[in-house]
Amino acid sequence: MTRPPAGGPGVLLCPGMGEGAETWDRLVPLLRAAGHRVGRLDRPGPADGRAPTLTDEVARIDAGVAGLGRPVLVAHSAAALPAEAYARRHPGRLAGLVLVDPSLVDPSLVDPGGTRAVGWARWSAWSAGAVTTVAPVLVGVLDRAGLACRLGPWAWRRAVRRMSVRPPDPASAVPYGSGAVLVGALVQLLAHPAVAAELAALRAVTAAPTLPVRVLTVLGDVPTAAGRAAWRVGHARLAASFPAGRQEVFRDARHLLHVDQPAAVADAVAAVGRDSGS
Repeated sequence: MTRPPAGGPGVLLCPGMGEGAETWDRLVPLLRAAGHRVGRLDRPGPADGRAPTLTDEVARIDAGVAGLGRPVLVAHSAAALPAEAYARRHPGRLAGLVLVDPSLVDPSLVDPGGTRAVGWARWSAWSAGAVTTVAPVLVGVLDRAGLACRLGPWAWRRAVRRMSVRPPDPASAVPYGSGAVLVGALVQLLAHPAVAAELAALRAVTAAPTLPVRVLTVLGDVPTAAGRAAWRVGHARLAASFPAGRQEVFRDARHLLHVDQPAAVADAVAAVGRDSGS
């Protein structure tokens, strides 16, 4: 985790699935110029042979919050799930939330009638655990065969071309030449439905925090009109689930909003800070 300098209101940045701390490189200078202390979480490491859980991710956030006072928590994509969970469990430790094109949670994950979704969440936890158990072997095979260094950066550049209007930064592709990073991203992907189910269950037994929340909705890389409408409505419902939630829509932006339009995310952080009085 990147540690912040002393002084100024705090901001903790949580990267999305497969991303590392470097994903925030274009946003951090804007936040620091505005006087913020900035901390960044990096990719999660191996959890003692266990698949990552929502509780694990909440604990990582809690460690990152230390030394930042009551920070604004900024989370991209799938990281919005543990960010919301942290806000529900520890609302007094935060000034607010900025959720950057957040992943959505299927309510049927905890609905007794949603047996298919519940079964998928259980399979998710099992498969992520299985891959985690054999991760050292997979990492060794990928690295020794040269597959990681050949395929990983190529796959990341291809993904960035879909999710960003900016050309891929060659330096940002370098970490994906590591078998450990690729296997870690696979485990995150497999564990995601199980983590989502944990958040759905937490929502059922906790009140939404009264913190100011901004949900930043990106539509530019959603390919169909129906998909754009569903994504926008899903985010509107997410924002409305928080007493002080607001949605901001970016029609032409893509998923890596913090890379393409870092000023928009910095403005959301400033707005949350004003609303919280911090």
